Amino acid sequence: MPPSTASSPSRGVMVCPSCSQILSPPQLQQGQMAQCPRCARQLHRYKNHPLQKGLALSLTGLVFFLPANLLPLLTFSVLGIHSQSSIMQACLHMFASSQVVVGSVVALTTMVFPLLLLVSLLLVTFGLMQGSKKPQLTPLFRLYHHLSEWAMLDVFLVGVLITIIKMSHMASVSLNGGFFCLVGLVLTSIAAQTAIDPQRFWSLMEPKTSSGISLPDSSNPEDYLLCSDCHKLLPIAYLQTSGRTGCPRCGHTLHPRKQNSIARTWALLITAVILTLPANLLPIMEVDTFGIPERSTIMDGIIYFFKDGSYGIGLVIFIASIVVPLFKIIGLAIILLSIHFRWRSWLRHKAIMFRFIEFIGRWSMLDIFVITLLCSLAQFGFLSSISAAPASLYFTGVVLSTMLAALSFDPRLLWDAANAAETK
Repeated sequence: MPPSTASSPSRGVMVCPSCSQILSPPQLQQGQMAQCPRCARQLHRYKNHPLQKGLALSLTGLVFFLPANLLPLLTFSVLGIHSQSSIMQACLHMFASSQVVVGSVVALTTMVFPLLLLVSLLLVTFGLMQGSKKPQLTPLFRLYHHLSEWAMLDVFLVGVLITIIKMSHMASVSLNGGFFCLVGLVLTSIAAQTAIDPQRFWSLMEPKTSSGISLPDSSNPEDYLLCSDCHKLLPIAYLQTSGRTGCPRCGHTLHPRKQNSIARTWALLITAVILTLPANLLPIMEVDTFGIPERSTIMDGIIYFFKDGSYGIGLVIFIASIVVPLFKIIGLAIILLSIHFRWRSWLRHKAIMFRFIEFIGRWSMLDIFVITLLCSLAQFGFLSSISAAPASLYFTGVVLSTMLAALSFDPRLLWDAANAAETK
């Protein structure tokens, strides 16, 4: 089955969404994958029964969703005092503690976005299995496409495991029903996203009026226009001749490149740099023991795990909270400077680095999830309590800024700048 990403069966041409390389769509068999030879981006992977699997897994995920969010995850016990919390209670505790921004981000990434992701996938797969091409399916699948980066239950589950290890020496930890439902929800959500075939879904939703748009017989990437949402390939003259500004398949506004991509990426990157200093220097958590408060920074927490002998957990937090944000900032800065100065070296490596930055960006939320859990679970009255400190807000801002910077950047500009330098 040939990939439909930016392809036209009549013309037999496809364009890589990352580097604009013009390619011939291959005929894929089971277990095969199509990859761009220039930038190494995965263009398409053959999937068996994506509709059936997507429907079954999204429905299973919805069965797990409510108990995973409403039932208690863990119970901490210290000297006969018990404290337990669910995801919902953890978010409400952050709101009650005046951590509105952090609580909102946690609620969106662990409850709202995962729910919308599963519901949209369920409706799209069910509609396509019924042979429907209703116009309501395309905005639903666009919603699924945009939310897949922001639903972070897998990161939250790792945060739960780190919380268990962190508190195991201080309190008796019991696993509750919500924890096992969360594991089931995470596994089914990941399986659903892995099983579906977005290119196949878009081709099934394509109206007849757009499937017959002819493409130019050209090997020049500038003669083609690619929709950044559904990867529909169109002639560049489509915008002038049709009088339309939206993609005929998904409705997304069409542009040869993302508008103001460089300026928006620089602005968000500079914002992340500014927020990095207070995020790392100010205390991120406050532990109150017998009425005596003790504040700790991100690095203090990492040092605690290393001193305690939990080197693996300390290393995970160090990578997620220190290395990943710095890597994203430095990596994006190198890519932006490459475009500005039109550097032509290591283009393929920079393209791979950018995709890695996109992939790891969400894992920086790990520390925020751990703090949210500790603040709601470690509440033992006068004996001991944990609350979020000012750095949690700044660190959340760093994570959001770097993620938005990566989403705002158009990787094709990297190759455009190199081509412009070559033709000079």
